[in-house]
Amino acid sequence: MKRLALVLASRALAVLAIAAGSPLVAAEPPPGASAMIYTPADLPALADGVPLGPDETRTLRLWGPANRDWSATREGDVLTLRSAAAPGQPTPRWLDLGPVKGSEAGSIKLVVRTADEPPKVKEGETPPPPPAPALLVLDPEATGDPARLLDVARGVVDSAAPSPDRRRGQVRTNREGADFHAPATAAAWRDRAAHLRDQMWVALGLRPLPTKTPLNPRVYGRIERDGYTIEKVVLETLPGFTLSGNLYRPMRESTAKLPAILCPHGHWDVGRMSEDVQHRCIRWAKLGAVVFMYDMVGYNDSKPFGHAFLNDRLKRWGLSLFTLQTWNSIRALDWISTLPDVDPARIGCTGESGGGTQTFILAALDERIKVSAPVVMVSEGFQGGCVCENAAGLRLGTDNVEFAALAAPRPMILVGATGDWTANTLTRSFPAIRGAYSLIGSPDRLEAVVHDFPHNYNQTSRNSVYAFMGRWLLGLEDSAATREGEQAPETADTLLAFDAEHPAPADLRSPAQLEDDLIRSMEHGLASLSPTNEAADWDASRRYLESIHEVRVGLTVPTSEAITASVVRQVAREGLSIVHHRIGRRGEGDAVPVVRIVPARANGRTTVIADDRGKAGLVSPSGELSELARALLERGQTVVGFDPLFVGESIDADRPIAHRPEVVHGPTYNPTVAADQMQDLATVVAWARSQPDVREVSLFASGLAGRQALLARPRLGPLARTVVDLDGGDDEDGAGPLPAQVDLPGVQQFGGLRAAASLAAPAPLRIVRPGPKFARDWPEAAYGKVDAAGMLRFDDGPVAEADLARWIDAGE
Repeated sequence: MKRLALVLASRALAVLAIAAGSPLVAAEPPPGASAMIYTPADLPALADGVPLGPDETRTLRLWGPANRDWSATREGDVLTLRSAAAPGQPTPRWLDLGPVKGSEAGSIKLVVRTADEPPKVKEGETPPPPPAPALLVLDPEATGDPARLLDVARGVVDSAAPSPDRRRGQVRTNREGADFHAPATAAAWRDRAAHLRDQMWVALGLRPLPTKTPLNPRVYGRIERDGYTIEKVVLETLPGFTLSGNLYRPMRESTAKLPAILCPHGHWDVGRMSEDVQHRCIRWAKLGAVVFMYDMVGYNDSKPFGHAFLNDRLKRWGLSLFTLQTWNSIRALDWISTLPDVDPARIGCTGESGGGTQTFILAALDERIKVSAPVVMVSEGFQGGCVCENAAGLRLGTDNVEFAALAAPRPMILVGATGDWTANTLTRSFPAIRGAYSLIGSPDRLEAVVHDFPHNYNQTSRNSVYAFMGRWLLGLEDSAATREGEQAPETADTLLAFDAEHPAPADLRSPAQLEDDLIRSMEHGLASLSPTNEAADWDASRRYLESIHEVRVGLTVPTSEAITASVVRQVAREGLSIVHHRIGRRGEGDAVPVVRIVPARANGRTTVIADDRGKAGLVSPSGELSELARALLERGQTVVGFDPLFVGESIDADRPIAHRPEVVHGPTYNPTVAADQMQDLATVVAWARSQPDVREVSLFASGLAGRQALLARPRLGPLARTVVDLDGGDDEDGAGPLPAQVDLPGVQQFGGLRAAASLAAPAPLRIVRPGPKFARDWPEAAYGKVDAAGMLRFDDGPVAEADLARWIDAGE
């Protein structure tokens, strides 16, 4: 077996290189060979392969703490770095591990291992990756000196510790709220409520809203009971997708229109067949209301569909099981509002647990719900544990308490239980929500009660809801008269909508088919909003797409007063001032490493360079600045580079985990890697703009960072010029996962890269090497509609750095 052994023994720098039983002769690097500098964030990609042809040789060097010993071995085309803890100080130093010859296959796979004892982890947890070098270099120069590389790539050089960014270990779980308190004024609450509803519509995958196709209601199987009737109902809420339930009506002779109540159920094993669900429907019908209890997706009549609807592709389109469940509630409300015996101005909703989630979500989004009673769900703690209650981005900065407050000023009762997460309803959730009700002068329309039971919607809890909703919805002031008496629930055979006589439709869509249908529908909706659509009002379409983009990208551009900054280290060389900073946003816990390189004759213009390797992308292993950085500096431009979260100095080499801690439904409560890194870009751009010696800021970004920059561009504020080198990237809609750096939930919901480029108009934008499926007709049309066609430029191939620098600096 072909084997190269590179052994570092007793922390010495001697290297033994063996290939096919004889010393490896290091070939001369080909002319123009590129250097390769990597940080721990690059390790997953390195394990897939580092481009290195058979005629190429690189010298392997690494920079890391002196209290770890490193060695390297090669078997075939796999190069393995191994380390072990060693006594001594952690002060970093450079190690030269010798030459690495390329492969006939054109790439070398580089993996990192450790000889240390594996860390103890809980059952089911993934062990952390092994420690890695803080910097790793494959240098075409066999005798190169990497010391000057640190002048640009690292702010802190006496330690390999990462920047003190709290976000690396900070994660919110579904058992934490957002500490909602009503704002100071009614106007502020109205603004906040509008923002929250936008966030909800988008995160739930309902913007753009699906087409409301005919419901084709089937109502049959009427049975008469003591004072009420029950019918079976099937609604086609989407083509080939049905919602089943049961309609309860009072037995009566009057022709007056009646109030109606929607009754979504919780996660009972038997769904709407649960006796507790049936009992409330029976009692409401006896009290004089029309009641519709309906299935959760994947329960009872829809059991074949399953209670799961989420994958990588759906996530990119902003779709989820929560989308379907909320849509079903909206369509159920549409239908019941049209019944001839229903008063559409008097419709309520009540459900327990997961049905409580459906209740306050529907009440928040649709003002046709006039009275609501979410039971054993609204809490400052637990937010919901099922995929049907969680959607990416839904609870960023908010929680169920604030969602419930959106019902104000409409009447609502909160029902809690001492035996579940709603035990603090009277001391936590109710006072917070009451603050919102008080702002708009309706505190009397909110009530709360906690009963001494486990998680439930039992008769005691139901009696509380009967009294409240009876007063507000049915005009029944005598609470005693609303109490539930003896009732007889039905069997499943009586209630199920699909049976031998009424089978499920033969053309019901499978989850995969419905996924395709929904995405085609969203694509059609986007086409109707496109700037290429001459029949569309682009100004209106633009505002609509911007509302989706704002939620999905999620970044904020901090004011100069909101930015914290400190100087870490300064270097002066070759007429340049190289200053390392650490910047962040007040109260957010971020600490972004930034380097600012200022020429002796600065012209007041600054270019922020965003690179997949962070600051290391500005420099070669020998410490020479990159061609683009040099070209900009020679024109008098100041150059700014930075390490976004989980890159360079922002990743912990001892525990090189390139994401926040993983928790159940994490994207519902926490920004993704892509969102965190785009926020860092926005923070750096805002900081660069705030410098007293700067009169304009431009942006250059490449690779995955280029896609991030283009997606973020409409939210970054004024920039003189922007260049994004997409390196072949586009909006191809594959079924598998994307790299974390561009895996943004809902990215396709607003149109992806094509729409982001369109929303950037009329700001100068140059797009280099777009992928073959990049829809350049979108931005071309958008720039044309604002008479700024000359501000948009495409380059199909690579562009010389000198040409890029000239365009960035002078627009030429």
